[in-house]
Amino acid sequence: MSVRLGERLRGGVGESVRRVDGVPKVKGEFAYGGDLWHDDMLFGHTLRSPHPRARIRSIDISQALGGPGVHALLLADDVPGKRTYGLEFADQPVLAWDEVLYAGQPVAVVAAETPELARRAVGRIAVDYEVLPAVTDMEEALSPDAPKLREWGNVLRHVRIVHGDPDAEADVWVEGYYETGMQDQAALGLEAGLAVPAEDGGVDLFVSTQWLHVDRKQIAPCLGLPEEKVRLSLAGVGGAFGSREDLHMQIHACMLALHTGRPVRITYDRAESFLAHVHRHPSRIWMRTGASRDGRLVNVRARVLVDGGAFASSSTAVIGNASTFAAGPYEVPNALVEGTAVYTNNPPCGAMRGFGAPQVCFAHEAQMDKLAEALSIDPVELRLLNAVGTGSVLPTGQVIKGSAPVRELIERARAIPMPQPERAEIREPVTYPGGAGNVSRGESLKRGVGFAVGYKNVAYSEGFDDFHEARVTLSRGPDGPMAEVHSAGVECGQGLSTVMVQAARTELGIADVRLHLADTEVDSAGSTSASRQTLMGSGAVQLAAGAVREELFGRVRASGHQGELSVEDGVIRSDGAAIGEVGD
Repeated sequence: MSVRLGERLRGGVGESVRRVDGVPKVKGEFAYGGDLWHDDMLFGHTLRSPHPRARIRSIDISQALGGPGVHALLLADDVPGKRTYGLEFADQPVLAWDEVLYAGQPVAVVAAETPELARRAVGRIAVDYEVLPAVTDMEEALSPDAPKLREWGNVLRHVRIVHGDPDAEADVWVEGYYETGMQDQAALGLEAGLAVPAEDGGVDLFVSTQWLHVDRKQIAPCLGLPEEKVRLSLAGVGGAFGSREDLHMQIHACMLALHTGRPVRITYDRAESFLAHVHRHPSRIWMRTGASRDGRLVNVRARVLVDGGAFASSSTAVIGNASTFAAGPYEVPNALVEGTAVYTNNPPCGAMRGFGAPQVCFAHEAQMDKLAEALSIDPVELRLLNAVGTGSVLPTGQVIKGSAPVRELIERARAIPMPQPERAEIREPVTYPGGAGNVSRGESLKRGVGFAVGYKNVAYSEGFDDFHEARVTLSRGPDGPMAEVHSAGVECGQGLSTVMVQAARTELGIADVRLHLADTEVDSAGSTSASRQTLMGSGAVQLAAGAVREELFGRVRASGHQGELSVEDGVIRSDGAAIGEVGD
């Protein structure tokens, strides 16, 4: 089914246009995941471990099964297919069976007639746990005396980047140790999904996510179904920021729907959301930066340690990213960077905005300030002196071939008047670190004004193939020529839907462009992450629409028109003269 999400847009690429989803969102008519509804649906709820690490001795479900309105209670033995899944590695149990590895890990799921009945049933499940020693510190995880959370140990990935001569000496050295904490994406929209059993034995899942096809790739094996019988459609996404790259309730809802033969919706509240999705990796960074007396960077040595939590998620990619960017956006002839991601019994960590780059940015920018002080050089001048540009070689050996206007951006930022520290006191107290009540360790913080430069990848990193596949069709609609765009690209609020419509309009020269709902009936668009979809999504639509236009022009040329062809407002022109309309 194709839908028109808002008023027909007038403008193409380069014009300021109304968002295709803007009006329904501001009027409260846009359907987010929490608005999903189906006649005769049941409500799911999840029992989660209260312990960071424990052995499951037994689970007594007798009191819960007898509860009013309960239609299903599923444990690990009820998983119909593969019992583990994962974004990078399938190391995460659908439901825990012998051991729990973090406080919040799912142990059982229930489907009942109402959300409250489902919650009460979960409360009647009795689990006998043997609490085990937990690894909650990332450095402790590296100790040979620490409990092994996997057969091979606690190291998820170790990265070593050597550039130039890592033993090269410098005139001036500065050192620093930095810690960053766990952060939560806290998207306004909470996790929600609706699973509907299908007549062919499969399931239709409507869910708020960031990558429909990778979700399906993980869900289908756990259900024991071929991928073509697991169909995903996108529900409205109320923000993501990385938190929806991993699965949360998807498999649980599908299992309950297939088991009961009825639609099942699962919606998390804020407290459960914190337990159910991945977070930003806490990090500890040791860095030594050397420079010549005139301020040229000579050597950077860094050790980066991140806490991946109980399961792999995307930690292997995050530590790769963090290590790649550890030296900062500066020309460094010599570097040694060692990055390590470890398992602990903390909540799983994965994608969050920046994907490892913000953690090391804190460290390399603090180092630049220390170095500027040691050299008695203006901190901004030091950054300008060492900024990368086109042709620079990064510590990974990659040569920057495209535009890299780091110096220009620093100059522009410097030209903006800095806030005066004394004026900071008139800010609203709620904006201070620690909050208006100064309750979150705010008493130890100092407030001031600083200058920093960060950088990260746009699109995937470490050579991961980037792609987005889209389908564009052109036809004659009731009101004239009409194009339809079908893409699995996820609109998370960033404007992807609008920019894809603009790209089709520009390439085809028609106003009426309609966007299909994102689903798995079209090929994968990749994830909505890494600031990639405006480039990749509009690019795929541009190429598809361009191919449609060339097919149209081929037919026109076959009819005898050999001039320069163009389409504007649905009118086909040859050498500027109108010769027909699209769809004639």
